[in-house]
Amino acid sequence: MRFNPLTDHERYLDKDPKDMSLTELRMLLKIKRMDLQLGWNEFEGKIKFWQRVVRSVRESGMVDQVKEGIQTYLQNKSPKE
Repeated sequence: MRFNPLTDHERYLDKDPKDMSLTELRMLLKIKRMDLQLGWNEFEGKIKFWQRVVRSVRESGMVDQVKEGIQTYLQNKSPKE
């Protein structure tokens, strides 16, 4: 019988760590480490995604177009003498 952390982790949720055997504590620790690693991987993935989005926007020239549009708008909006 193999341990499957995606399904077997539920049997450790209700048990107090004080009442667990050494094997169960090791499994609980392994589950916690895997959970932490998955959370970290998800966080890194989100950062990399937004880095790609920002890089794509910057490389497309949209930032410069928006700046030029704002400057043109502000120049046209300022009172003319």
